[in-house]
Amino acid sequence: MSDRRPRASLRVPWWGRLESRVITALVLLGTLCVGASAYIVALTVEYFDGIVDAAVARNDEVVDIAAPLYDGFVDARKQAYRARLSAMARELELLDRARPPDGEGETAARLRSMLTREPDLVELTLRAPERPTIGVERRGAFPEEEGAWIWVPVEDADASAVSLREGEGVARYELTAVFALDPGMDRRYQSLGRLKREAGLVVVGDDVVTRDALERAIYRAIGAASALVLTIAFIAGFVLARATTRKVSTLSEVMRQIAAGDLGARVPELGSDELGQLGGAFNRMLDELAAAQKKVSYLQRVGAWQEMARRLAHEIKNPLTPIQLAVQQLRDKDPRVSDEFSRLLATSVEIVEDEVDALRRMVTSFSQFSRVPEVRLEPVAVSRVIDEFERAYGHLTDRESDVLEVLPPDPKLEIDGDRQLLKQCLVNFVENAVLSGQEAARGPVHVRVSALRGDDPNVVELRVEDNGPGIAPERRELVFEPYESTRKQGTGLGLAIAKKIILDHGGEIAVGESELGGAAILVRLRLRATA
Repeated sequence: MSDRRPRASLRVPWWGRLESRVITALVLLGTLCVGASAYIVALTVEYFDGIVDAAVARNDEVVDIAAPLYDGFVDARKQAYRARLSAMARELELLDRARPPDGEGETAARLRSMLTREPDLVELTLRAPERPTIGVERRGAFPEEEGAWIWVPVEDADASAVSLREGEGVARYELTAVFALDPGMDRRYQSLGRLKREAGLVVVGDDVVTRDALERAIYRAIGAASALVLTIAFIAGFVLARATTRKVSTLSEVMRQIAAGDLGARVPELGSDELGQLGGAFNRMLDELAAAQKKVSYLQRVGAWQEMARRLAHEIKNPLTPIQLAVQQLRDKDPRVSDEFSRLLATSVEIVEDEVDALRRMVTSFSQFSRVPEVRLEPVAVSRVIDEFERAYGHLTDRESDVLEVLPPDPKLEIDGDRQLLKQCLVNFVENAVLSGQEAARGPVHVRVSALRGDDPNVVELRVEDNGPGIAPERRELVFEPYESTRKQGTGLGLAIAKKIILDHGGEIAVGESELGGAAILVRLRLRATA
């Protein structure tokens, strides 16, 4: 009794499965990539922080230098405005001394002339206690669409005092002015202030944010992107691992079935990738293994039948001669005392001799089966085998209506084979077809012999077809077993011998359906490499 026990199915823990390893590897790879990206981003932010800090410092320095210059410029302009106002006051006094004005209208005209002459002068006004104010202005000359003009009023009691004659006396007036300062000056000054305030800030669209807020937003974005990448890596790893490990699990399961003795198990279609190709190769290996096992099993059975046939032939052949001699002596020693006894003796002797002849034929068949010649391979053209078979066999029968049709093969088809044994196989096939057709009594027998390239260009297919009764599908494998025959008078050894010869050639033999309506014997042999 064997002490081997069936092994239990191995259950791999989840952390040891290929699926878990693939998912873990992809997640670790994604984490490594995200970490490397975050480190590079941190270095980049730190580098640009240094650059931005240096730029902000330079910007502050420039603003700090430019602001006092602007203030000094404005003060200088105001001083210039005061000087101009004083000059216009002195001009009015000189005009008054040269020719006193004839009423307030002429004084206003002189002010308007000064106003027109000065391009940045907006308003001039003369004021005196208990006297009407005389003023002119032109604010409309400075359009608002060009910018918000800055009105600079100038009032200096000492510099702008004007003495004008009135009749016999002199009246004291105060001249005031409003000047228009270029709005571009204010914009530039405001720009300096904005630059000062926005130093270190970042403009994003219409919003202004601090660098710290921007960095936090960047890190949040990196964190969200990292989470997304890891999620995608996990999902992709899971899908990829499932798709891959499912195929590996299928292969493993089929291997376990094969190991358990189920040699008919096969790997299902797994696609066109490497695992799919591996599954296809594994199936082909199993098919070849099954074919080889089937061939070995058949040859073992045939060998056992040959040994039994040899022993039976030996055991049966030895007593046949004494039996036949004894029967002949009985016939020769007939005392002829009675006609009835003589007839009985003659009949009995004839029966025994017929059975002895039948046993001799059986012994001859056993001997032929037990001594199947060894195959001797040599290069041979298929056309030569067919031609020699046709010359040796001749016509099928003595009946003219029976037809043997031999299709000439391609003369370039060449195999490594035993010409005599292959010819013997063709003879066996044709004889079986003829005898089966005659037993079926379907009319003239028609047998066709042909040799063509098969679906595989490296294989030649010999076909022997007939119009007989055919062979049922369930018996197409049994007909090659020894002592199995579809004919009433068949010994069942011809096809068994032929199959052994074909297998010794490394070929294949099968039974199919013929285009003529009967059976077809199909023999596949591999062509020579040079063919």
